[in-house]
Amino acid sequence: MDNKTLIRWLNWFYALEMSQVDLYLNQARNSSDYYIANALLRIAEIEAGHAEILNKFLLKLGTKPAKIDSLISRITGNIPGQITPYLGTVNFFLYNYTLETIAIRDYKYLLRSLDQKKELQAELAYLLIGNLIDEDLHRLWFKERRDALL
Repeated sequence: MDNKTLIRWLNWFYALEMSQVDLYLNQARNSSDYYIANALLRIAEIEAGHAEILNKFLLKLGTKPAKIDSLISRITGNIPGQITPYLGTVNFFLYNYTLETIAIRDYKYLLRSLDQKKELQAELAYLLIGNLIDEDLHRLWFKERRDALL
């Protein structure tokens, strides 16, 4: 994968991760359930770590996260994060599950597209697999909580 394409992908993931941070922080603030609120805060902390990994890798490639992607992620995370708690817990777990599913799908695609023979892309693959595992665990947590309410 050429660096220009790789940078576009990393910007997409940075925006997605920052969107998740805003979403989960707002959902936690609006949750009346102590356990769920704290779980969302912990998940937001992990997502912020993912964003930091991506930011550092973009810097390594000589660029920074795109400003427009940062703005879009604030909007797509902040607004749903404030609205979804009022749609009912089942629905907000479904929304979060869907968002995590998108992240998983895209992480898998990018991982398959990287050239592991190139040192920089092999290093990135190692970092992204960690993010992918976390996203999968988050998705399972949201699914389990949603299923328990049905």
